[in-house]
Amino acid sequence: MNNNTKTLKGRYWYFVDNLQTDDGAAASIRLYFALPVDHPGQKLTGLKIYPEPYTLIEDLPNGNRILVWEKAPGKNITSLTFYYDFVVEYGEVNSPVDPLKVIPADISSIEYQRYTISEGWLDITAEIVKRAKEIVGEEKNPYRAAKNIFTWVVKNMSYEYPDTTSRGASKSIASLKGDCAEFSAVFISLCRASGIPARPVTCNWIKGGGHQWAEIFLPPYGWVPVDPTAANIFDRDPAGEQARKMADVADIKTNDPGWFFGNLYPERLMVLVGENIKVRLSQDATERVFYLLQPGGSAAHPSAAEFSGFSSQPIHGGSYVFGDKREDEIYARGITQAELAESYFKAKLYDKAEAGLAVALKEKPKAAYRWLLLGQVYMAQGKYLPALEAFTSAIAGDGGSLKPVWAARAHFYSGNCLDMLGKRIPAAEEYRAVLASGVSFENLQERATKHLAKPCTKADL
Repeated sequence: MNNNTKTLKGRYWYFVDNLQTDDGAAASIRLYFALPVDHPGQKLTGLKIYPEPYTLIEDLPNGNRILVWEKAPGKNITSLTFYYDFVVEYGEVNSPVDPLKVIPADISSIEYQRYTISEGWLDITAEIVKRAKEIVGEEKNPYRAAKNIFTWVVKNMSYEYPDTTSRGASKSIASLKGDCAEFSAVFISLCRASGIPARPVTCNWIKGGGHQWAEIFLPPYGWVPVDPTAANIFDRDPAGEQARKMADVADIKTNDPGWFFGNLYPERLMVLVGENIKVRLSQDATERVFYLLQPGGSAAHPSAAEFSGFSSQPIHGGSYVFGDKREDEIYARGITQAELAESYFKAKLYDKAEAGLAVALKEKPKAAYRWLLLGQVYMAQGKYLPALEAFTSAIAGDGGSLKPVWAARAHFYSGNCLDMLGKRIPAAEEYRAVLASGVSFENLQERATKHLAKPCTKADL
């Protein structure tokens, strides 16, 4: 960490609502979260957890701390609130590596043994081994070999948000598409296939949202940050909207793509190191494996929230709050409304979803995803005209790097609404817009092709 460090007080809030049970004593909640990590560029102090955790688990050698909450709500308890406080000192990370001094990792070291394996979304297939050999060639120096891989990923992959079924290094290297997690996965798997220990690091932005990059282990320097996604954004269009927004969110002061090999911007809260995190509870012999905790609960894959004994689907979600408003529960609930609204929508509690999105859109009136979700809420109730207005706002709104996905979905759902209103010609135009976008999220291309040939019906919704 350089000398330009900042100190910030934060609180992570997690809300669980819509708790309904005939016998509160028989119901239970278990939540898993990754606490912010001590890591180069970040130091945590002042951790306070409420209510008392069921357990805290050290995840070695990643260095994560996994918080587990367990609660059995009593009768007439319809909502619960969880939070933890912390103080983070953070700053930019710079790694001045001399390639001539870098040596290969010892194959008997924990770094090599743990971080060169094939696992989960960081899989190493025959195709990845072949591609790694093509990229690295005869280069033996780990630094230069990793730099070759970094350059290849930056130059050959393009950003497209994938659905869960499209994730994993082997799938993304075949499509040459993905989000930040997939850019990192491809880079990591190619490095691991080349004998270079590598792992992902997951963050939540201080200003909201999240990101993932990679680290490579280069003796004698240790772990060195590498962000191929950021490099791709600045390589492709350094003056474009995505580059400007990322520079603002992360406090990036350069437009040089090469800077992201060995350096890390400051405005982020690191919450997870590594992937495929195994959590074992000695109390009841439970074992869970999480591909991702960002930091947990509903923001995890698979879900890190377990509910039993409830007669209806609990609604839950969380947010980080920094600075003077961190202890303001009303404010925290307000900024969590978008996530809670999505849960209300999935539970078919449409009135509450609308109310939550009204609050969320008041805070961010141009947020494309929130308009998209509001349109889906209206559409599910057969309110096709208000849904079309919401989808139009989603297409015109702000969505950062995910805007193409939200816009393509909004065009598709607009086509559905127009079909339901008997307006076939404009519906077909919406489906053509989906096809023109090239976005394949949740099989949008196939679904748009289907409805271009045959109108959407009530049974399709």
